[in-house]
Amino acid sequence: MSKNERGIFQQIFKHFIASLRINQHKLIGEDYYGTKYYEIQKSSSSRNPRYFVPLNKDNHEQELPVEWEAWLRYRRKVPPSKEEIEKNYKLKMIKKQNSAQIEAKFSNNKSQESTLCNKEYTSFPVYNEYKNHGQDYNIKYKENKQNNH
Repeated sequence: MSKNERGIFQQIFKHFIASLRINQHKLIGEDYYGTKYYEIQKSSSSRNPRYFVPLNKDNHEQELPVEWEAWLRYRRKVPPSKEEIEKNYKLKMIKKQNSAQIEAKFSNNKSQESTLCNKEYTSFPVYNEYKNHGQDYNIKYKENKQNNH
């Protein structure tokens, strides 16, 4: 056995022993949907695995807050604070309220415009010079049939 082979077996044995250890799943926080976020405390890996458990355990396609998703994907080192979560939630509710007001205003204006304007719209513009379909088309140069033969 060479020295390199022993190193490989040592690595395999080390990882096997590490896999037998009980990992601690530490609760890091909770968002306003009730989703809980965990981190597995390991000493052998450089980054501790992170995961979430939704309130409805069957629904893993639910919406995640941006700050928690950034933490899950290792884009931020520290989890979001409660103050940050509350601030972002309030901002989200204000944006939803504003968008609902804009949508209501737009739908009212749209109904008024449709009653005021009874024009027919086409999918492309119509130009007056093209309306007669070539009836005014004059040939500028007549072919000389005698020169062609």
